[in-house]
Amino acid sequence: MIFKDIDIDAKDKLQPYFDMVNYEACEYCFATLYMWQHLYKTGYYIGDGFAVLIGEYEGDTFSILPLCSKDKLPQVIDFVLNYFESIESKLYFRGITQEIVDDLKEYYPGRFEYIEERDLFDYVYDAESMRTLAGRKNQKKRNHINYFLKEYEGRFEYKLLDKDNFDECLDLVKQWADNKEENNEYDEGMDDELIGIKKIFNNYDVLRSNVKIGGIYVDGKLEAFTIGELLNPNMALIHIEKANPNIRGLYPFINQQFLVNEFSDVEFVNREEDLGIPGLRKAKLSYHPIRFVEKYTVKEA
Repeated sequence: MIFKDIDIDAKDKLQPYFDMVNYEACEYCFATLYMWQHLYKTGYYIGDGFAVLIGEYEGDTFSILPLCSKDKLPQVIDFVLNYFESIESKLYFRGITQEIVDDLKEYYPGRFEYIEERDLFDYVYDAESMRTLAGRKNQKKRNHINYFLKEYEGRFEYKLLDKDNFDECLDLVKQWADNKEENNEYDEGMDDELIGIKKIFNNYDVLRSNVKIGGIYVDGKLEAFTIGELLNPNMALIHIEKANPNIRGLYPFINQQFLVNEFSDVEFVNREEDLGIPGLRKAKLSYHPIRFVEKYTVKEA
């Protein structure tokens, strides 16, 4: 079995298989896997009515859930098991959701070990609540936005961005990263994220049928942008969100306006995981998630 790298040419080949499933975890999206391919060395194999995805983590080969119809899942799991046997390794899944954990326990009783990965849980929010920020729980967010609206009245503009705007986005990312360094908040993951952002920008002609990029200009300068898409028909997925941290209210405003303008009908928003980063966890919890997409590592016992 030969796995091919998930490069931009794989988009048209894999998209039908992503469309086939209704998984809610952020990993089950072409743009996510493509953005981070350089880090996890993700590859794919297309079989008869299914696709298998593998990667590397800390030197070990892993797979995420196969892309196939639910009735075909046991058959394809057996296929993946055979692959791991062929490379003389025990099965190793990452990013497996609770629903599929339940299925695996039914299909393969006692065969696997299940490890809860809280740092990888995706945060899911009520989309209408994030669009309106109504209610007492969102009072602080409304206060920040109201400050921004008053302070910058007549000076800002929301825009759907395209290739002509991407250099401005990269300038903003550099400023954002410089600010992090000045505050001793630099993280190596920021470099990998920048590579992923550039991959989206450099191949936007291919990705634009799925991916949307929104931005906020203040006094004619781009001060915030965000990247997202539909993970499934009823859920928006937010990949990236960057803003000038010195402009009060800008983060909640770009968050809100992107959903209002580009995802006005979805019921849920997935804002991905916090990776165990304390500041990121605090920020994601401040928007009051209604639930998590719980994820597990699954290994042969």
